[in-house]
Amino acid sequence: MDFNAIVEHLKKRWPGIEAPAVANGDPFAIVPAVDAFEVLKHLKETPELGFDSLMSLVGADNGHELWVIYPLHSLKHLHKFTVKVVLGREKPQVTSVVSLWGMADFFEREAYDLYGIDFKGHPDLRRIMNPPDWEGWPGRKDFEIPPDYHGIPTLRNDQFFADAVETGNKAVAEKEKEAIAKAQEIFKQEQAAAKASGGEGIQA
Repeated sequence: MDFNAIVEHLKKRWPGIEAPAVANGDPFAIVPAVDAFEVLKHLKETPELGFDSLMSLVGADNGHELWVIYPLHSLKHLHKFTVKVVLGREKPQVTSVVSLWGMADFFEREAYDLYGIDFKGHPDLRRIMNPPDWEGWPGRKDFEIPPDYHGIPTLRNDQFFADAVETGNKAVAEKEKEAIAKAQEIFKQEQAAAKASGGEGIQA
């Protein structure tokens, strides 16, 4: 079943589902948070849909709202479908799908840890990447890195790796340039000395 057919199938029961036009990338369906669990359960358990595989689960922040994205795949029918749930920035909550796909466990914990999304009914919703007492949600675009954590500095002079690499590359290039110039000067001196002694010079 193709994407549009799946959307039409779902909208018969959940008319609030939307499927915006997508110029680039895979299409997706936006499902209201209040319906998300039942829609995802339907996608998994309906035989003609059979989305038995949750390929991933990610949180995201577009600067205005939060998303939870569920890329699904059917091993039986070999079709794919992506569900997106849109949440507000204040007290974002959606029902956990760990009971449907066990692998959602750590993914939901990551989305909670980074974006503060509450997955209602999760069996063990706690931070998975940051310390338990870390304050704030590091994945959000408005997050400001604190200067320290329990007195330990959180920023370094080379905090931004790309900048450090670029600086390092420039330093290496300068050293190579100096080495080449020095080698060329030595060559010129040896060539001049050879000519002064009556030779023809050193052939480059």
